[in-house]
Amino acid sequence: MNLATVIVITKNHSKFLKKCLTNLVNQSYSNYEIIIVDDNSSDDTNQLVNSFNSSKVSYYLNSENKGLAALRNFGILQAKGEYIFFTDADCIPTTHWIEEGMKILVKDKYAGVEGKTIAESQDFGASTHFVENINGGQYQTCNIAYKKKYLYRVNMFNEKYNVAYEDLDLAIRIKKQLPIAFNENMLVLHQLVPWDFKRLISNSLRGRNKVLLIKEHHYEFILTFRILEINYLVQVVFPVALLLYCRIRSPRDLMILPLLYLRSVLHRIIIWKTSISEKIFVL
Repeated sequence: MNLATVIVITKNHSKFLKKCLTNLVNQSYSNYEIIIVDDNSSDDTNQLVNSFNSSKVSYYLNSENKGLAALRNFGILQAKGEYIFFTDADCIPTTHWIEEGMKILVKDKYAGVEGKTIAESQDFGASTHFVENINGGQYQTCNIAYKKKYLYRVNMFNEKYNVAYEDLDLAIRIKKQLPIAFNENMLVLHQLVPWDFKRLISNSLRGRNKVLLIKEHHYEFILTFRILEINYLVQVVFPVALLLYCRIRSPRDLMILPLLYLRSVLHRIIIWKTSISEKIFVL
């Protein structure tokens, strides 16, 4: 049976990581290892990982704040398996996750496989966030796997993408080698993570990397009349539109709206600033 490696990047997510690791150490596929790369957490992540007392789990602490792409590259370099699975600390891979991925990865015609990602619960509002990938084509590192040799062929993750979209940049480059399949049975549940000020600011920084994607890969189909993520621009111009875009189910959902508006403003400023510096026309 082929050895698979699962790489999980985490930072101050111990309360979410517990569910993730619980399912990862109980996969139906038996021959695998788990690499946890901790981005200098200040919570009890170390103690949590050690509490599992599993020979499958290896823990690495990073104290240099290198960014997501560099941390994933570090994980790849530690991997013993020839098949590399990626998920996140706030995700819950289902029991047959690795098994379903390996069904595709062992085929010669594919370099990788992405799975289906859905919210853990539909009981959410504007004050929480999560990721979904229902039909494929997003190539998110919360639920994707590659043959390691193809990761090396393209020089792994581009560390220029230090905040976001390092996964999409990687997939675009790998697809020039071989296709990436989609398997809806390779299922991951994404936990509902509460927004806070720090996470919203970090989220706004993603605009820079998306402009880089457009420039470097001619990824212009994501533009609407040369506007990137038009919903954020609408929210900036018409703040009341937040009530239409956001799901209000609790007082906390209402209280977070000013911070969501600030996120939209910062996101737009970063897009404009990056487009000017990169000499590309994006509104």
